[in-house]
Amino acid sequence: MPGTKISLSQMEAFCALAKYRSFKEASAKLEISQPSLVNKISHLEEFYNAKLFIRRRENNRLTNLGCSLLPLFKSALNAVREAEHLMYSHSQMHVGAIHIAAVSPYKVSKILKVFNSRYPNIRVKASFSSSENIQRLLELGEVDAAFYVQSGKRPGQQAFRCYEYSLVAILPADHPLANKAELEIPDFHHQGFVSREEGSLTRSLFEEALREEGVAVNTLYELGSRESIREAVGQGLGISVVAEDEHVPHPNIVVRPIRSDRLTTASSLVVLNERVSTPLTQSLIEVVTSLEREFRKGSVALELTS
Repeated sequence: MPGTKISLSQMEAFCALAKYRSFKEASAKLEISQPSLVNKISHLEEFYNAKLFIRRRENNRLTNLGCSLLPLFKSALNAVREAEHLMYSHSQMHVGAIHIAAVSPYKVSKILKVFNSRYPNIRVKASFSSSENIQRLLELGEVDAAFYVQSGKRPGQQAFRCYEYSLVAILPADHPLANKAELEIPDFHHQGFVSREEGSLTRSLFEEALREEGVAVNTLYELGSRESIREAVGQGLGISVVAEDEHVPHPNIVVRPIRSDRLTTASSLVVLNERVSTPLTQSLIEVVTSLEREFRKGSVALELTS
């Protein structure tokens, strides 16, 4: 960069080490050798006669000066990425890559299909995990944006409402409750239950509804994915709840709605403030906001299939 002795690669190295605190992990993320990363940080410190990190094995912490520089370097790198994307956009190339995280692939896959149809040269990497882990990935800057239910407003983040969904009960076809057209929360009292893992929004949402009505289930199994929950219920190991749009039909399972206002929530696209204005993120926000009304009307399929 003309007029400065600080290079983009040094700023990237600094930000990576600040995030991961480990030369080994930061160099792996940057796809450079560890000695190369050490040299970039050392040259930066030596040229300005400044100490930016307190060196500890696998725990390199920023000094006060380093903490002051971090938001400036992040802003500079984001500005360069915005400028690059603007130039590509001007040439109508619309290229780049964006990394998202989501709880469920079902609705998100529909959003990504529309996104791809509008921006076919933007590569999307998607990771799926629990709400708790997704929030951590977002705060660490591991992903550009995330689709999940945000529990209250968080500083430094913006949420764009995407779609609403409710939980439904899934039961073995021969279960006594399968004879009811609709369930209520008290119906679950002392029933053998197959639960999601800690950190699952489905689990926390359902457990809150149980507590509100003083109902206790008999948790027999705690499983880590919606697929394993489905198979367990299909084998008759208990009953469970899932998001209404996530259930895949199974010959041994019946689905029943649950009469409760507490089991409906809304998923949002959540973005860190520092990345909201980047062109790639703006492209995703544009798609999400345009589809939000369609999801409410249940007519997204019209655009996807047309």
